[in-house]
Amino acid sequence: MIAFKPAKTCLASGALSAVLMAAPAVASTRFSDTTFSSSDYILTSFGGPSVTTSLAQSTSGNPGTALEGTYAAFNGNGAGVLFTALNQNFVYDPTVRGAITSISASLDRFFSPTVDAIPIAVGSYSLRILAEQNGKIYQAVFTFGPFNQLGGDWHTLATSNIQASDFKLFDPANFSAPGSLTGLDYAGSAITFGFAMRAAGAVDSNGAPVNLPSAGTLRADNFNVSIASVPEPSAWLMMVLGFGFVGAAMRRPKRAFPVRLAI
Repeated sequence: MIAFKPAKTCLASGALSAVLMAAPAVASTRFSDTTFSSSDYILTSFGGPSVTTSLAQSTSGNPGTALEGTYAAFNGNGAGVLFTALNQNFVYDPTVRGAITSISASLDRFFSPTVDAIPIAVGSYSLRILAEQNGKIYQAVFTFGPFNQLGGDWHTLATSNIQASDFKLFDPANFSAPGSLTGLDYAGSAITFGFAMRAAGAVDSNGAPVNLPSAGTLRADNFNVSIASVPEPSAWLMMVLGFGFVGAAMRRPKRAFPVRLAI
């Protein structure tokens, strides 16, 4: 009887090499809200002089429920109206999950404005992404248009490759201004994401404000944020150690087994 002993197989170094080669340079995290619920958000309304506002959950979504903000300006054109919504579930901590390299976002928007009770055209729509960090709120604003068509329908707004420098410090005392100061840190402490809706008011053919009673309904639905990041080294270290343990287990010698040769 001749006994053959199988050769030892060492997978630890091979597993380590495979992990390092397969490790992606960028990870991805996605937040998605397709069914709006006001309980998930911190909601705030801003209105200029002589403007009244309301902000609540609506059943007139795209489809289903949505965030709905309404305003009425009795002695002006309603240019100063802004609604903000921070989603308490859209929280990303770069110190735990890795520094952010870029962000993509999308939102469905609806706007139906009137001047002197007459429906008017919407010139453009803005996608306003909010980011709250260390008690400060920043916003990145992207404008789509011109549309110059009657409001009352839904538009999907989307953009990608949003950088930290695109976010400007939000000033509640001057909420209509785009802001100039930056400070959002893609590698810093936890960030809570949200969005804002703004009514810019009506203008005439020369671009001058129309000072007539105005009102409007704004809605937002299907808010999505995708975050590209660099994984923390500690996360990959744990994975490598896991593969190392597997490789070590497979290196244990196996008992020889007899093989009979027929001559």
